[in-house]
Amino acid sequence: MSLSDTERAHIEAALQKQRDSLAALRFTGSPADVGQGLLQLAELHGMLEDHAASRKHYEEALSVFKTAHHKKGQAQALYGLGVARAQFEDHKGAIEWMAQSAALFNEVKDKEGEALCRACIGESLRALGHRDGAEEKYQEALILFRQTRNTDRVAALLMDIGDIRMETGDYKRARERFLEALTILEKSQEPEPLALCQLLLGEAEGLLGNHEAARPHLLEAVELYEQIHDHVFEARARWDLGIACFQSKDLAAAKEQFEAVLPLYQEQGRAEEAEKVRKVLAHFTSQGA
Repeated sequence: MSLSDTERAHIEAALQKQRDSLAALRFTGSPADVGQGLLQLAELHGMLEDHAASRKHYEEALSVFKTAHHKKGQAQALYGLGVARAQFEDHKGAIEWMAQSAALFNEVKDKEGEALCRACIGESLRALGHRDGAEEKYQEALILFRQTRNTDRVAALLMDIGDIRMETGDYKRARERFLEALTILEKSQEPEPLALCQLLLGEAEGLLGNHEAARPHLLEAVELYEQIHDHVFEARARWDLGIACFQSKDLAAAKEQFEAVLPLYQEQGRAEEAEKVRKVLAHFTSQGA
């Protein structure tokens, strides 16, 4: 997601403040303090998507933390290096750094840090096309996040696991994970993850042939994406809902969704999808619907 000018200005101001703070720490602070200052500097560069500068500061932080024999700091720096490598599409390198980081987080009994590393390894494995390995790492992270009661991370991982299962055509087991995530997200009421979960659950139900069951989930997704002005995902949800209504023989409801999705596709410059919708609507017209 791109930053607004205001957000970028705030981060750049924080970056300059952190540079000044780090300059003082190099004279007055302990190695651990300097290392933490470098980590914060690296994170701010990462927020600006300056991953080369971010990597440089993580590398220096790692060296400082090694000198100080500060294992948690080393784990944090290694994690940052893994994220930076993943940003450069070096997923094998990212996995290497993340594995080292996970081992150190485990050694210092930081379950949150270890879980985050395992989840990131899963992301890189998935990017490399290793779905089974990715799901295994997601499951390992899921166990740890359950232990720390981090419900947001648990819900996100449940959806990731479900999404992998959707990719392999295992829609029934995907639905199980989405339903479990939905139970958590309905309590938190965070609109974006809730909308995505409703969308994925609706798609899973549709692919299982349960079109009536899919409809309320897809309708909820449409309404949530409309509220948060995410028109790309709103279009996806409306198209899916139109298909579910059509399969349920509710032609009026299907037509309503297809008519609503057409301007969204047009606004997004998605000519091919828009033409497909026009043909569907033309079919409805020819049938007197």
